[in-house]
Amino acid sequence: MTIMATRAGFIWDIDGVVIDSPHEESWRLTLMKEPWNADRLSSDFYFTHVASRPRYEGAHNILEGMGIYERLGATTEEAKREVLERYAAEKDALIKDLIERGEFKLFTDAVSLLLRARRTGVLQAAASASKNASRMLKRVPRSRVVRELGDDFGVLGEGDTLYSVFDVDACGMDVGGKVEILRFAADKLQALSEDRIETFVVFEDAPSGLEAATSLDYHAVGALRIGDRSALEEAGAHIVTEDLRTIGIEDLLQMAG
Repeated sequence: MTIMATRAGFIWDIDGVVIDSPHEESWRLTLMKEPWNADRLSSDFYFTHVASRPRYEGAHNILEGMGIYERLGATTEEAKREVLERYAAEKDALIKDLIERGEFKLFTDAVSLLLRARRTGVLQAAASASKNASRMLKRVPRSRVVRELGDDFGVLGEGDTLYSVFDVDACGMDVGGKVEILRFAADKLQALSEDRIETFVVFEDAPSGLEAATSLDYHAVGALRIGDRSALEEAGAHIVTEDLRTIGIEDLLQMAG
């Protein structure tokens, strides 16, 4: 561990940055069933209005934006709440099944950077708005990491999972929105560092997450997965990249320090 490594904490969004989760697909598949009967949920809409947002907020944005409340006759707040809770619950049941079956992909560029940072001694937090993010990380054993990356850089032991790489789990916290989740993660990392951390680097794929990071004066790295580079830049990302392996640990630490 270097002195510089102790001065920065890394905070990772999971869904869309580390794991190509079935979140978007589960929202879409649920939407195609009765009584929703809609099949036009675009990736652009998901990226802008659902990704990196709490479950109910994302569900509401879909139902409102696609006119489903109105079509189902949900005109009162109580009626809208019933529709919202049913849609969110059905989506949640579907995604849990997909996760249990391991039907998700890893973004190996992010996993590689995670492992290199761990080996360097950087404290790291998982901080996704998704309540399922931790579950997905625990479903990635060392054997899968080695199979897909070719190496684990000597970080993971037998019986470890990708979840083991993180020092703090702030996924799906009922503390408010993404700003509060990031702040919670930062506070926990700061305590673990015994107040040695001077700044935080946040890895996000959605504009809303990047805006939350920069509002807290954290450094923001935009992982360009879908959408336009300009959307991430306009949200305040200090770096935007399609491949996180192109970023050196020392570069990130110098940027933070």
